Amino acid sequence: MKKGKAAWRKTTGDIFSLSVNAPLVMMLRMAKIARGGAAAKREGTRMVDEKLKAASDATLGAARSALTGNANRVQARTLALYRKRVASNLRRLLWGVTETGWATV
Repeated sequence: MKKGKAAWRKTTGDIFSLSVNAPLVMMLRMAKIARGGAAAKREGTRMVDEKLKAASDATLGAARSALTGNANRVQARTLALYRKRVASNLRRLLWGVTETGWATV
């Protein structure tokens, strides 16, 4: 398979994954925040922190790609970054998994 076709399929897969998983993450986060309490406060803080970090990482990645002559890869790399973060949040919110192991939900 040619490199262009493989990249196109990967990008399409990332777009599809984001279109399915992002609304689920939003719903699960809003449900957790609506329950209130300390967990809701932590989730709200975590959400804002993650959004700032993701935007910063995407901007730095785009600049790095442009400066190294790979400006044509900015879209695919940005989609991949957000897809991975959304998938990680979905796993954590559904199953209570954190980087250090199982968490209480």
